[in-house]
Amino acid sequence: MTAPSPATTVIEHPAEWPVHDEESVARVTELVRRGRTFDYRHGPEIREIEGLFADHLGGRHALAVNSGTSALLAAYYALGLGPGDEVLVPSLTFLATASPLFLLGAAPVLCDSAGPSGTVTARTLTERITPRTRAVAVTHLFGHPAPMDEIMALARRHGLLVVEDCSHAHGSTVDGRPVGSWGDAAVFSIGGLKLISGGMGGILATRQTRHHELACLLTAFRQRSEATVRLPDLRPLADVGLGGNLRISPIAAVLAAGHMRQLAELVRVKRDNAGRLLSAFAGWPGIEVSAPAAGHTMGGWYDIVVEVDPDTAGFDRDELIRRLQQHGVRARVPMTGPLHRTSVFTGARPPTWSLYPEPVLREYFSYRPEDLPVSAALHDRWVSLPGTFLNQPCDAFLAGYREAIGHALADAGGAA
Repeated sequence: MTAPSPATTVIEHPAEWPVHDEESVARVTELVRRGRTFDYRHGPEIREIEGLFADHLGGRHALAVNSGTSALLAAYYALGLGPGDEVLVPSLTFLATASPLFLLGAAPVLCDSAGPSGTVTARTLTERITPRTRAVAVTHLFGHPAPMDEIMALARRHGLLVVEDCSHAHGSTVDGRPVGSWGDAAVFSIGGLKLISGGMGGILATRQTRHHELACLLTAFRQRSEATVRLPDLRPLADVGLGGNLRISPIAAVLAAGHMRQLAELVRVKRDNAGRLLSAFAGWPGIEVSAPAAGHTMGGWYDIVVEVDPDTAGFDRDELIRRLQQHGVRARVPMTGPLHRTSVFTGARPPTWSLYPEPVLREYFSYRPEDLPVSAALHDRWVSLPGTFLNQPCDAFLAGYREAIGHALADAGGAA
């Protein structure tokens, strides 16, 4: 990974996301004063954030939990995935798209990317399907929607379940439909630096009531389960739940709801700011900016990346990062990288993995560096720009960054 270069130019950065409006801050303050920092039941703050996501997704069942990772665990559990089941997972994604499967004993099968956006497609998924494949996890990487129409058609042909990981893609759409409204289940992170953020939180949205209630039993205790679980064969379990304690805080729910109510405006501002930033690279040979596919729109823009082709540009990704940093741009290598290069997928054996016998470990967790070459090549050419400063109007900041990018490109090109 490229080490930061000493900056010779200082650019004043605005407040980094998440930023919350005064109404949300006042509501959180009142919760703290009243001691409402936790909720075992299904109080108004939890109902609010779940209702906002359910409405956004056309009436899906929404369940709020403490992280996107917990939401993915609940999704895979509710869909019945376990030992002997293969789940197709992009190599280019955050680890949490795959890691909850470790707790269930299901086998993640990593899939290559298909093009400049880094997402999987029906073709790259088809290459990895076997008779043991039960489900597909699709990441809308950095906010780029995956081609859901063709992926859903593939899933129907093979009888596969589909989980959408929308953690980067709040407000992204495919043919006018929001991401998260296509698969059997969808997961949104609403924590950290995400466009919709409560600091810590996640949302699971499901098509079927049964999946919703199973996820509730896994993630909550008696109080919430008795309020939510109604199916005759599941209701008897509501007095104990299924052992999880993955509840969201009312404080996180209020903060995320404040963002969610502004989603359309946040997406509009982020799209405008990202477009203006990326236009600074326009016309430079060897620098590619990945535009959304026809019929797709970008929402969350969790990471803003450009791709450097060293043969055409005359310099490589690391050289451009160094020059950008010298001119005050907080550029870096993207934190989201190919999973097939990480420890557990290249032979590491966690001592607690008793669910996986040795033949399974050899088959599914022994990738070589040259496997899944498109994902690896993309990551090795990507430069990440700090999109977490672009969620609000920031004309002066953008002007400074655009000027700095121009200087950095000129320096890198001149040194080639």
